[in-house]
Amino acid sequence: MSYNRATRSRKRPCLARSALWAALCFLATIGADVAVAADARLTLREVQSTIDEGVYELDAKLEIQLPEDARKAVEAGLTLTLTYEVEVSRERRFMPDDGIATLEQRYEVSYHALSQRYLVKNLNTAEQQDFGSLQAALDRVGDLRGLPVLDTALISDDAVYQGRIRAVLGLNTAPDVLGWLLFWTDDWSATSDWKSWTLQP
Repeated sequence: MSYNRATRSRKRPCLARSALWAALCFLATIGADVAVAADARLTLREVQSTIDEGVYELDAKLEIQLPEDARKAVEAGLTLTLTYEVEVSRERRFMPDDGIATLEQRYEVSYHALSQRYLVKNLNTAEQQDFGSLQAALDRVGDLRGLPVLDTALISDDAVYQGRIRAVLGLNTAPDVLGWLLFWTDDWSATSDWKSWTLQP
């Protein structure tokens, strides 16, 4: 047997083992990702609007139940994005409701390893805050206060207007060298039910 043939024979089992190990890691990661999505819970409570200087402002409380796997992913370098989707429509008896306004309020939660702090960034205003724990950061993005929704001048007294809101939480790969190791979580997300309220003139 030649040296080259013996070398090739030894490489084949090694390559097969490597491929099997990669496949097992892939399946395990997918399973973990499905479990994370299944365990995450978003619940909207205390949704209401008030009028301040001619503008409807929205308050809402979001309860975020995040499984341990997702918390560890944030510590490993992944970023949570939270998007509040808001819609306002005018009710019509014989026709579909007329859409008046739509808007999104977006936040980003990430971990800064150097300072060991959790960063919350308002993606609409670029305002940033830092917190000592992930739970404190989640409590911050879950407390929506004074979000401008609609000018009262656009509301007619002889019509009924409904607003609704939902929250969408996503887990995105950070743009660093760890990103490719965790790319299977790119499409992970959790969504709350829609929560409605009536706009009072």
